[in-house]
Amino acid sequence: MGRIVLVTGGARSGKSRFAEELITGFGSDIAYIATARVLDEEMVDRIARHRLQRPPIWRTFEAPEQPSAVVAAEGHRHDGLLLDCLTVLVTNRILAQGVEWDRPDRTRLNGIEAAVMAEIEAMITAVDAGRADLVAVTNEVGCGIVPATPLARFFRDCAGRVNQRMAAAAAEVYWVVSGIPVRIKGA
Repeated sequence: MGRIVLVTGGARSGKSRFAEELITGFGSDIAYIATARVLDEEMVDRIARHRLQRPPIWRTFEAPEQPSAVVAAEGHRHDGLLLDCLTVLVTNRILAQGVEWDRPDRTRLNGIEAAVMAEIEAMITAVDAGRADLVAVTNEVGCGIVPATPLARFFRDCAGRVNQRMAAAAAEVYWVVSGIPVRIKGA
């Protein structure tokens, strides 16, 4: 039975680097689950930088909307799984729905969030069924101001609930601040 380790923090706090360092202690056979999509030149650069940070022997799986399927399929084959990142997953799932954000329908938004949470539950179930531990990276979204737009508020709320659920399921949770990891849950 695998376990979950959640790594959270603000933008450019050092979360990914810490998660990569942490997972190297889980064994040599690591699978990296990427949720980012190449949407513009900036993302091309970000993805290239992330690839340079990790060992070339790690196997990479691109799963922008359904990483639970990779966790289920690969959780028995690897020593550890690194998912980067949950908040990008939430963004992908929300933007794929084509919501009219000037007048969002609350029932539709509830359905989107339910689908996102179902993906999170599927991931937790897949970790429990596998042998590999999962290190999941996410952004802390609750330390800023209340966003001005319906899309940004919905994203913040949905990502916050995802983070709460993953933290509840996690054996360990780290908050990374200015490159310094602080354990906030676990032995």
